[in-house]
Parts: sequence; C-alpha cells; structure tokens
Amino acid sequence: MFTEVVILVFLAINSWLDIKKKEISLITVGIFGITGILLSLSQRGFSWDYLIPAAIGTAIVGLGILTKGAVGIGDGLILLTLGTIMEPEKFLAVFFMGLLGCSAVSLIMLLVAQNAGKSELPFIPFVLLGYVGGLLLW
Repeated sequence: MFTEVVILVFLAINSWLDIKKKEISLITVGIFGITGILLSLSQRGFSWDYLIPAAIGTAIVGLGILTKGAVGIGDGLILLTLGTIMEPEKFLAVFFMGLLGCSAVSLIMLLVAQNAGKSELPFIPFVLLGYVGGLLLW
C-alpha cells in the first residue's frame, strides 16, 4: 500500500508540473529511480522482464532526442523511473492505458479544434489516470 501511495504522489507532482510548466522534476525522478532500483533488487531480485519497461522508457527518450522535443524526453524519464518499481505487466497496463487516454483526447481535439494539430498535450497526467485506473482494476 505504501508503494502505491508513493507512486501516486510521484505521478501527481510530475503531472502538475507537466501541465503547468511543461517540465518534470528531475530531483523526484532521481530519488524515485534510485529508490525503485534498490527496492526492486531487494524484494524481487533481478529478472530479464524488468528490461521491458527500461526499453520502452529508453525508446521514448530516444524519440524525444531524435524529434528535438516533439516527443517529451521527460515522459521517457518518468516511464523509465516508473519501470524500476512496478512489475512489468502492471507497467505495460498503465503505459497502454495512458496511451489510450491521450489518443482519445487527441482525436477529440483534432475533430473539434481548428489548430489542434499544432498544440501540445502533456502525457504524464494520462499515465497518472492509467495508474489510478489500474489500481481500481487490480
């Protein structure tokens, strides 16, 4: 239960920053990432399955670099960090729920707004909603 609350607080802080300032807190990412690695290794040990979230986060960071920020590098860092503490199955569920929510809002924006193609949409709040949805399902 403690881990879930910590993840919620981490995602809530970074969601708020993503919405208001279009940035994330590197301090929380660093603390959460180191803590997540230590907890995962002490509680579950190493498994090759834990490389799946790392690969997804790294791919998004790489896309952010290649697209010069069109895809948020911070989004990839948050996903990398989240992958250190979450089980791979739950991580994938949260990631895909976040993608689904973001896609739905993007589609609505494209259909309704005239300049929606040029607007930015923060991704971390959708990851937070995906995590809350996952907590309700698990």
